[in-house]
Amino acid sequence: MKLKMKTMKLIKINYLVLASIFLLFAVSSCNDDDDQQPVAECFDHFGYDENMTNGPSNWDNYCVAAGTVNECGSIERQSPINITGAISDATLSNLDITYNNSSTDIINNGHTIQFNYNGPNSNFTFNGETYSLLQFHFHAGSEHTVDALRHPLEVHLVHQNNTSGNIAVIGIFFEQGTENAFLAQFTENLPQDENGTYTDTNLSYSANAMVDTSGAYYNYSGSLTTPPCSEIVEWIVMEQPLQASQAQLDKFSSILNGNFRPVQPLNSRTIKLKN
Repeated sequence: MKLKMKTMKLIKINYLVLASIFLLFAVSSCNDDDDQQPVAECFDHFGYDENMTNGPSNWDNYCVAAGTVNECGSIERQSPINITGAISDATLSNLDITYNNSSTDIINNGHTIQFNYNGPNSNFTFNGETYSLLQFHFHAGSEHTVDALRHPLEVHLVHQNNTSGNIAVIGIFFEQGTENAFLAQFTENLPQDENGTYTDTNLSYSANAMVDTSGAYYNYSGSLTTPPCSEIVEWIVMEQPLQASQAQLDKFSSILNGNFRPVQPLNSRTIKLKN
């Protein structure tokens, strides 16, 4: 009888020990789960729809190449901005550009309509730094706003300094008006679909047709308006819009479908105005 009671007592103790070990393991597992934060997977194709996981507010999760920093989550000097309160600056001069003729090479890269520019020695000099024109592309509607007004179309002429890697972009607005003769050369041949291209080695043109070198412009320091949003851009935004017909504007809008990044905080930056 005593042996039976002793055996049952040992069984009870062993049960309590096992139960305690199980409880400790369960608590430990829960704590481990609490400590593990979900890691957001990066994406390699960004979009402009805020309702999608690859929309502008999530661009800081865009995949970048090794050695490249994604600055889309920065709050320092991002672009585009709402242009307001610009301060006249007499030190700003007329735009110094030399664009030589380029053959036609257009691509729809899924984000914009881009014209690759191959005119030799096509340069833009600003503040003592010379930049080469690489390409220009379009946004519908405009990325920059002026006193909260958004234009239906904006073109960005993208230049890069071959030594520093810094970038200078000339932004030009379009408004509804008469047909634009420069755009008319290409409107019917704009690639409709992603990865679509159009080339014409016999159609030569110069981007000079879009830039009024003596016109008023805004100037500020900012970033690329697409991932990785690198803060290495000297922005020149022309004050006076160019005109384009409603049919031309509709053509770009139907392809680009709202490919503009929301305006970013100006913070302590100054917007200069060349009158």
